[in-house]
Amino acid sequence: MIQLNIIKTVLATSLLTTMAVQTSAQNKFHIDGTVIGLQDGKIYYYKGEEAASIEVKSGKFHLDGDMEGPVSSVLFLRDSKYNYKDQTSFTSFYLEPKKQTLKLNYSDFRKSVLTGSKPQDDSYRFEAINDKIKKKYQKQFDKVKALQKKYDQVAATKDEKATEAVAYEIDDAKALLGPAYKEMTAAGMKFMKDNPKSFININNMYFYLDDMSYEEAIKYYNSFNNLYKNTKEAKYLLSKIEAKQKGVPGVMAGDFDSIDINGNPIKLGDFKGQYVLMDFWASWCIPCRKGNPHLLKIYNTYKSKGLEIVGVADDDNNQAAWRKAVEKDGIGVWKHTLRGLQYKPGTHQQINKDKDISDGYNVSSLPTKILIGPDGKIVARYNGGEEDDRKMDADLEAIFASK
Repeated sequence: MIQLNIIKTVLATSLLTTMAVQTSAQNKFHIDGTVIGLQDGKIYYYKGEEAASIEVKSGKFHLDGDMEGPVSSVLFLRDSKYNYKDQTSFTSFYLEPKKQTLKLNYSDFRKSVLTGSKPQDDSYRFEAINDKIKKKYQKQFDKVKALQKKYDQVAATKDEKATEAVAYEIDDAKALLGPAYKEMTAAGMKFMKDNPKSFININNMYFYLDDMSYEEAIKYYNSFNNLYKNTKEAKYLLSKIEAKQKGVPGVMAGDFDSIDINGNPIKLGDFKGQYVLMDFWASWCIPCRKGNPHLLKIYNTYKSKGLEIVGVADDDNNQAAWRKAVEKDGIGVWKHTLRGLQYKPGTHQQINKDKDISDGYNVSSLPTKILIGPDGKIVARYNGGEEDDRKMDADLEAIFASK
């Protein structure tokens, strides 16, 4: 299963740039800062949805800001524009409404250190746990990093075939990091259990939701410090936890009303009386593309027995790539539509959410497959990987054994 890391990074950054808590009285934070590697110039931080400048003189700066509660997550940048690809150019900190000290490293913002904030101290403890795990798999992480650099270089040549080949190399390399990600997830869950009152859990937990049941997630959330539950971060997290009750076995599948790849209307009701396998994928999702031969085999085996496949692509912003992938992979034999994702121009604010098919099924990672029965009730959910593929094969074989 591939996590939508870019999307999640944008979402997390959006949360980080918001002064978060809704209370009656405003508080102020104060930062005394020094910058290693910059004597005079500017650095930036997000204030609302825009980057504001901070004057650096003789390697020092001061920053005061309003807070509407006990903690705010603030993003600092080297330049006025956020560049998630250059991780040395930005960093974020958890600030409290008091005086704190920040030592920024201009050449590598990741090496910056904030003192005087309890939530930030917790963040450093958590990072140290993850760093220890990463060191065990450093060679694999370095390989992925080198391949990603190679990908950027090849992509710049506009050679689609060569670019796709490197993308497949990256996916193979990431597959070897499965044990590392598994350890990091387990460590993150343990940190939440051991430190239930820490503010950082509210942001961190979002990244573990795919591996948690609704009951487990709400139990963790209920253990968190009530002081933080009025924050926008906490409210957003709670909305994602509640969404885990959608698109799961035993509930009715959410209907949708869309347009298929040929320009014809398509809705779930069109397939009443059939088993429908909803395949959430994207042209850029290599694990999705790798799984298409398997899906073709499934379709050819069970189509005549009453199975239909509906591909829901996360390619709203690149429909040409979507159509090309459908043709290249030979999967035009089943139904295809786009998820319906739209953003307010120039922002990350989602609009027309009721038309977002993925949101209606609580899909946040690809590939995800959801099997719907003839009565419109969800039978099973498969989150990708060999284990889930084997379960899907077994389920379909059992369903259609007598047909």
